[in-house]
Amino acid sequence: MDCVATGGNVKVLAKAIHSLSRIGEELYLESVEDGLALRSVNSSRSAFACFLLSPLFFQKYQAPSDQSFRCKMPIKSIQAVFKSLASLDRSVEKCRIQLDSEKNRLTITLHCKHGLLKTHNLSFQDCESLQAVFDKESCANVLQAQPRLMVDTVLHFPPSLEEVNLSVTSDRVWLRNHVEDDADSLRAMMTELCLSSEEFDHFAVGTQTSVTFCLKELRGLLVFADSSGLPVSMYFDEPGSSLFKIF
Repeated sequence: MDCVATGGNVKVLAKAIHSLSRIGEELYLESVEDGLALRSVNSSRSAFACFLLSPLFFQKYQAPSDQSFRCKMPIKSIQAVFKSLASLDRSVEKCRIQLDSEKNRLTITLHCKHGLLKTHNLSFQDCESLQAVFDKESCANVLQAQPRLMVDTVLHFPPSLEEVNLSVTSDRVWLRNHVEDDADSLRAMMTELCLSSEEFDHFAVGTQTSVTFCLKELRGLLVFADSSGLPVSMYFDEPGSSLFKIF
């Protein structure tokens, strides 16, 4: 495997890695003909995220000729390579990712201004392909919005909040902080927001339902979507089968 990202795409790659660091502790990397897939899953396997960078994203993209390459590594090790997003803009011109199969090392080289090279050799482990099983076409409810709408909405919830509840009706979306059934409702602080269907780019509700999900993981994806100006789509119909997708 040998791929090279240049210019602003280096920062996009870094943002994707930082977003995945809010999902899980390990980064799953897979190189195939369709592109380079970066994936992560949380410890309870209730949240999964994937960024697929197509060959057109790179100045050079060479996948393994005989078989796909996949590995996993601590996400903090690769996050440290792209630690400062501001510094990437100022100094890094090119990023090259190479596989050294003999030494089981993934080499990331940052080509900086004035001919400076920063080389990082990262160890990895072989792993099976990580993929979520989800059919978005079967979902009765589909919402699409600009990322700023969702970012401004979750700002009203405290950073320490673990879960949020989303409910939909024929023309409204409600978000509330999740409170356990055995919690003292008189002492618990409740936060509730209501969004009209007119605030969404696409609003299709076939089943009035309510789902609860982790807020930390959502925040990580919204940061990437907002900085890239990409719309966010939500597919769900019942608890246990929901999906947030960034285009």
